[in-house]
Amino acid sequence: MNSKFHGTLKVPGDKSITHRALMFGALSEGTTRVHHPLPSEDTRRTMECMRALGAEVEEKQEEWVVTSPGARHLHAPGKRLYTGNSGTTTRLLTGLIAGLGLSAEMEGDESIAKRPMDRIQRPLAEMGADISLKDDKFPPIVIRPAELSPISYTMPMASAQVKSAILLAALYTEGTTVIHEPSPSRNHTEIMLKQFGADVSAENGVIRLEGGNELSPSDVTVPGDISSAAFPIVLAVLKPGSSISIENVSLNDTRSGILDVLEMMGADVTVEQTSHIGEALGTVHASYTPHLKGFEISGGMIPRLIDEIPILALLAAFSSEACTIRDADELRYKETDRIRAVIDELSKFGIRFTEYDDGFTVHPGQVSIEENTETKGYNDHRIIMMLIISSIVMDTPIEIDDISAIDISYPGFMEDLETLRKDA
Repeated sequence: MNSKFHGTLKVPGDKSITHRALMFGALSEGTTRVHHPLPSEDTRRTMECMRALGAEVEEKQEEWVVTSPGARHLHAPGKRLYTGNSGTTTRLLTGLIAGLGLSAEMEGDESIAKRPMDRIQRPLAEMGADISLKDDKFPPIVIRPAELSPISYTMPMASAQVKSAILLAALYTEGTTVIHEPSPSRNHTEIMLKQFGADVSAENGVIRLEGGNELSPSDVTVPGDISSAAFPIVLAVLKPGSSISIENVSLNDTRSGILDVLEMMGADVTVEQTSHIGEALGTVHASYTPHLKGFEISGGMIPRLIDEIPILALLAAFSSEACTIRDADELRYKETDRIRAVIDELSKFGIRFTEYDDGFTVHPGQVSIEENTETKGYNDHRIIMMLIISSIVMDTPIEIDDISAIDISYPGFMEDLETLRKDA
């Protein structure tokens, strides 16, 4: 049955902001309240790690309460920390623990075991951190106590996780750490550090943090995750007769690149900003758009939409012109090789690609798939949700080997889609 999708939605809380709220709450002496957090597999890994360091985290409905003795009274964990599938937990926690001068061992699941951690080890080692990796590149990560000093570091590529690991390590050094970014990456860490009382500034790609100051507890309200909102937004644009509004969603400029691409394509999408304090947030309205233009994106745009590239590939397939994404080689090292996974799975829909080391071109053409075609999710939440939206847009049921990884970022995804479905 060819359904239309109508209605208003609030997507789950932003994963990046939830991770950081838990960490900064643990570093602050007193009580931090995190309103509307994302209760997902990834954020619970961060929660468990904070507990292992000596902070208390109480889960209430729509609120997590972090009570901590403060950074100076956190302690080395009694056992190896497990970070699951969360690259954010793994990388940021490495900087946090190194900055506190504690010893710890850390490992994640099979996916994390293949993700390079030398990109955080290098700047942290420059600060004086003692960090060992398997084959000098991969987890498990072993951190030994060491005294750190501030550094001036030029990032070889934009990465919010690397930048955040350095800033967390720099909190407890004496002096000023300076980071030079080649292009903007998501700035949730800088915004929240300021909220918790850190002496941090960011201007023209240069971030400065004065170490040696204690953080103070704060209340954090987590906006909806733009990366999760991307899926119903694209559904609305591609599904005839559909119109969906997403409320209370993050409009942080370092994350909202997908909205710029939708504008380039001429999609019927409007944005209404409701708050300018701290994290920008508002409502996104998206409606079916029959004639989409092509796009070419690269360089500084990529960090602003890196997690949305799988669903952008589907959007591109319905453009009347070729769409090209370059400089996205980081996708090779996500939960899976997302460039390869996107091409392999969407090719089953007749979508034609030219593959590059750092991206792909999607060529215009007919999109169709046979009923009950077998597809793979690669235990990657964003690939799985892309496939689900593809199936709905094509109004053709497909087989996906395992959809459980959706819970990493969007528990309730299927239920939310059903609330919007209006049978024709």
